[in-house]
Amino acid sequence: MKHQEIIRIVPGAKTAVLFLHGIVGTPNHFVGGVPITQWVPEDWSFHNLLLPGHGKTVEDFAASNMKQWRCAARRAFCSLAKTHERVYIVAHSMGTLFAMELAVDFPDKIPALFLLGVPLRPHVAPSAINGALRLALGMLRPGYPECAIEEACGTTPTEKLWKYIPWLPRFLELFAQIARTEKKLDRLTVPTVAYQSRKDELVNGLSARALRKYPVDVRILEESTHFYYSPEDTKILRDAFETLILEK
Repeated sequence: MKHQEIIRIVPGAKTAVLFLHGIVGTPNHFVGGVPITQWVPEDWSFHNLLLPGHGKTVEDFAASNMKQWRCAARRAFCSLAKTHERVYIVAHSMGTLFAMELAVDFPDKIPALFLLGVPLRPHVAPSAINGALRLALGMLRPGYPECAIEEACGTTPTEKLWKYIPWLPRFLELFAQIARTEKKLDRLTVPTVAYQSRKDELVNGLSARALRKYPVDVRILEESTHFYYSPEDTKILRDAFETLILEK
């Protein structure tokens, strides 16, 4: 069912993967958008987390906040860390900020980070505004990449556009979280690979340049956007993920 978190705990497993979605995202991003949950070895556990306020209405999202999301990510990580020797983190967009903070705080428990669309320098392209409006008004064109935004959105859209006004504080909190995370990146020692999309409509290309100041392996997906991953880029991600976990 859409927007439900997925938890698979394998008895006796030494390794787990924590999935962290973006600010308006959903666990479904790692099932349909880029199906990384399918690439996790069968003898590993994983927790594809649904953050508070997500998977419901626009009012539920507005009533949640960054502190709740950050704490939920930490609780989920600590729960896995108590019963597993290693916890990889796979994250998208805002979730990457929580992932890097956790890696700074728990470097001995996290063998690697696998990040998508790190938003150190966010921006909103006209295509993103157009896509958001079309989603809210039920006017999305069929087919990819446009319909990817619908699959990636973790709230039920509404045509009553004024109901999105209370979302503004959540996005201001995102900027504060970016600053909070970036202050810690000099202390990042966990092997980290970040895939940035060339056609990302929500993350400026300057994010890649900013990430390269830190111990992060930055790679560019040429044909993908913030929510859509082309078949060619999906194969790149799968090969990279499988290589990463086999090396540890």
